[in-house]
Amino acid sequence: METTVDIQKLQRTIDETLSNFQTHSDANRLIIDLRTALFSTIEDLIVSSIENLFSDPCFFKAVKKLAAKLGFRFKGFKPTSIRLLSGRSLPIESPYFAKALPKSRRGRKRKKRKPKSGIHLGLAYLGFMDRCSAVLASASVQASLLCPSFEIANRTLSSVGIDMDIKTIRRLCMHMGNRSMENRHRITLSENDHVTGRVLFVCIDGGRLRERRTKKGRLASHQKRRGYYSDWREPTQIVIQWLDAQANPIKEIAPLYDATMADINGAFELLEDYLRQIGVDQADGVIFCADGDRRYWKRFSSLAEKLEAKTCFQVIDYTHAKQNLHIVADHLPKTLEAKERTAILKNWKDLLWQGNLMEIRNQIRQYITYPSKLKKALNKFNNYFVKNLRRMQYAAFRLLNLPTGSGCVESAGYFLEA
Repeated sequence: METTVDIQKLQRTIDETLSNFQTHSDANRLIIDLRTALFSTIEDLIVSSIENLFSDPCFFKAVKKLAAKLGFRFKGFKPTSIRLLSGRSLPIESPYFAKALPKSRRGRKRKKRKPKSGIHLGLAYLGFMDRCSAVLASASVQASLLCPSFEIANRTLSSVGIDMDIKTIRRLCMHMGNRSMENRHRITLSENDHVTGRVLFVCIDGGRLRERRTKKGRLASHQKRRGYYSDWREPTQIVIQWLDAQANPIKEIAPLYDATMADINGAFELLEDYLRQIGVDQADGVIFCADGDRRYWKRFSSLAEKLEAKTCFQVIDYTHAKQNLHIVADHLPKTLEAKERTAILKNWKDLLWQGNLMEIRNQIRQYITYPSKLKKALNKFNNYFVKNLRRMQYAAFRLLNLPTGSGCVESAGYFLEA
């Protein structure tokens, strides 16, 4: 592969720099000058190599094949710029692809293509991130994470020969952050997090928090700052633990904690990505634990079947079950004394632990005689307890060394809401 880099120019620059060193006698200045000259030459060499690769028919065919899978169409070579080592913007001609429009039909107006909907797919194919090399992007993100502000990160990068403005550093951090969030199920896990001969304990629960949303429109004359809405949002929290044969957490593997602001379908897509990356089909079994929300239980069985899990258990958190049993007990007659109500509730909890829900329903009919209260109590009991009968066999779960509570995700919810 031929290149157009002038090596003689680099040699003259080095000779001139060494000659100047005899005059100023500053070793640090010598290091900076030589580094700048070498970075500039290396970048010119890389740009020339990339341009030669773009003109290679085999490479171009592979890029077009990838574009077809993604639904993009080639729109020609367009001028753009890339950043390699020093942060300097380097001009280059790159193959540009735009989203392919659907075939027009008679009587239907074609939608206009949104601006900046295309992509320099050749650069992405070579590993560039937002027209920036991964080496430079990684250095920029690490400096931004370690420094208290983007301004100080800019100074830190400048001291090692990387010159970029604050806006570019911030844009790179946002781009890398979005990419990391999309692939966090791959980044979080390591090779040691295997599940062979182990059991996975999966807990899921909803939280509650306020999200600040800035108001739009003009500011009134008496206002100094823009107002905001603080709507309630419900994030979904996920906790995955590795258990041994006795259902004890494996201390060598830290539990996996994550949360998302997406809807329930998005939360289960994230959970599926994690379980697929872990290799749940190689585990001895998987235990799903949550409260009685139907949104979860409608999806757990299909998820386990889709991932080909060997054994699947479903457990409703025992504490949530007892809380709902208290709701049923609130319909007991007010004429009962406190000690009698406490004794009835204690007996119901014992029956709940043994999985004898039919006896609890018989006692509900025995103690609650007022028709309207009996109807409400039975509706609650049938909808929550009877429909989840197989998920509330707590005594049997304990004999099988299965957990009966989701305290790990409940405690995580407190930190999220805080």
